[in-house]
Amino acid sequence: MQKTKTNIIKNNSKFYKLDFGIEDIEKPDKIQLLIFLATLSGFSGIDVLAKEEIIKVAIEAIKKAKQKSKELNIELNPIPLLCSSFGIDLISDLDKDSVLEKIEFLTDYAIDVIDIHFNAIDFLTNINKVDLICDLFKNKIISVNLSRKRLSNIHMVDLLKTCFSYSKKNLIIEVEGLRLYDNDYSHILQTVSTADIINKQFIQTSPKYKRVPIILGNCKNRDIEKLALRCNVPFNGISFFYQNIKTFLSDKSTYSNEDIQSFLSKIKLYLS
Repeated sequence: MQKTKTNIIKNNSKFYKLDFGIEDIEKPDKIQLLIFLATLSGFSGIDVLAKEEIIKVAIEAIKKAKQKSKELNIELNPIPLLCSSFGIDLISDLDKDSVLEKIEFLTDYAIDVIDIHFNAIDFLTNINKVDLICDLFKNKIISVNLSRKRLSNIHMVDLLKTCFSYSKKNLIIEVEGLRLYDNDYSHILQTVSTADIINKQFIQTSPKYKRVPIILGNCKNRDIEKLALRCNVPFNGISFFYQNIKTFLSDKSTYSNEDIQSFLSKIKLYLS
C-alpha cells in the first residue's frame, strides 16, 4: 500500500501539495476551509503542522470534501495524501522517551506522510533521531525537507543516504523553496539548482535511489516548475505555500455551491 502511495508522487509530475508549514499561525477554521476547497480542486497532497488539533481539522475537511464532491459530481482521484510536518529542532535536545512523548500521537491518525524539516545545520547531532522516527512510523512515508541555505551539498547527500537506509522505498524528498522570500528569479534558481544537485549527486548515483520522488517546495506559482523543465531538472511535483492559495478566498464564513465552483475555477486556472 505504501509503495502505491509513493508512486502517486513518483509517476505524476502534476503532484501538487498544499503546504501549511511548521508555524502555528493560522486559525483552525481557515485551515479547514482551505483544505476543503483544495481537496475539491484537485490537490494531490495536504501538509499540516504536527499538532493534534490541526490534524483533526484536516481529516474532517477532507471527509467533508469527499461528501461535497458527490453532491457536485466532482471526481476526486486520488484522494490527497495527508502529510504532517515538524522541524527536527523540536526533538533535537530530547531523550528517546521525551521524543516519543512529543510525536507518538501521530501514529493514532490516518496520516500518510511524516515530513521532517531538517532546519538545523548540525544535523549530525540529530541523526540518531532519524532511526527512532523511521522505526516509529515504519508504515508511513518519510519526507525529508531540506535546503542548501542550511546544509552543504555533502551534508544533504549524506543525510539522504542515511534516511534511505532507514526508510528504503518509503522516502520522498522536498527541496525547501520560497516561503519566506519574494518569488524572484534568484530564489527560484536556487531551489532548482538544489534539486539538480540532489538528482545528480544522490538520485542518479545508484539504481536503488532512482525511485525516490523529489518535490520542489513552498512555491508561490508555477514559474519554478517551468524553469525546472527548461533546465531538464527532474522532479515529481511542487508544493504551494497556503498563503498564496488563501488569496483566492473571500471574507465569507460559509460558501455556497456557486462560491465553491467559482473558487475551483480560479484554482484550476492557477494550477493549469
